[in-house]
Amino acid sequence: MKKKIIISILEFCMIGFVFQLLIGCGSSEIEEGKDGTDEVAIVNKEIITREDFKNELKWTKRKYRVEKNDTLDHSQSFWMKRNVLNELIQESLLRQEAIRQGVKVSSGEFEKYLDKSKEGYKENTFQRALDIEEISRSQWEDKLKTHLLIRKLIEEVINRKIEIDEKEMLDYFKQHMEEFQKGEQVRTLHIMVETEDEARRISKLIRKGKSFSELAKQHSISPEGKTGGDMGYYEAGQMPKWFDDVFKLKVNKVSDIIRTPFGVHIFKVVDKKPERKMSFEESKKQIHARLLHEAQEQAFHKWVEEIKNKSEIIIKYEVLEEI
Repeated sequence: MKKKIIISILEFCMIGFVFQLLIGCGSSEIEEGKDGTDEVAIVNKEIITREDFKNELKWTKRKYRVEKNDTLDHSQSFWMKRNVLNELIQESLLRQEAIRQGVKVSSGEFEKYLDKSKEGYKENTFQRALDIEEISRSQWEDKLKTHLLIRKLIEEVINRKIEIDEKEMLDYFKQHMEEFQKGEQVRTLHIMVETEDEARRISKLIRKGKSFSELAKQHSISPEGKTGGDMGYYEAGQMPKWFDDVFKLKVNKVSDIIRTPFGVHIFKVVDKKPERKMSFEESKKQIHARLLHEAQEQAFHKWVEEIKNKSEIIIKYEVLEEI
């Protein structure tokens, strides 16, 4: 559904795990520019412009749902600007490292990745999501290509060298059994349309006994519409806040019309699963992902620090302050 496309548009620059490139005082390779130019930062002679920064800041605000009329205090604004600049510097360093290591993304790889990112979306729906997030198709594709390049670099340099064995996973499970529980889950069917009038017409048909799945196939503009609107099972908190009330519905009940910035929605709950403890076998995939993530992150931090220490990073704080 729409949540998927929002994530792919707004978080395509993330590379699988969170890392921070500190830009505070005390880093000897970081200098403060004093020439009053339009450059926000220079990373090994690669320039990050005011426009680059403003675009990234705009998309970050969208990611954190900061609306245009919201006012951030100084500390919030500083935190957001710092993180935006971190991401741009990180992206620049890793793009440069990919070039140095000869890592490339072929046109075939990119086209396949591009098609997968848009999978299940009608052209007009996909473009509408881009318009809502205020990002052009070319900007989105450029960021997607950079994301794919960085992901490929990390996979080749870091991830392939790390393995997690069964004993590590079992030890972790025994020490953290309380963490492995499944919360209450619901399985829903979903219909999303563009207007309230259309949603009302569909709701009326549902009340008359028409098949929800068939109506989803015919009318829904979300990706799962082609499979009858089946979203599978999910827990509370895994969906946008607008859909919290869906968990209050009983099995086979249909929701009221739900309006969001991305469309108008109707849900039907088809099954529920109560909260319960998970077995080791059920937890293995999650444990493996967690341990792998931790090991990769540690290796990645060390590797990025080495890259950073060999780099020249100049930050124009006076330009940053003006934005």
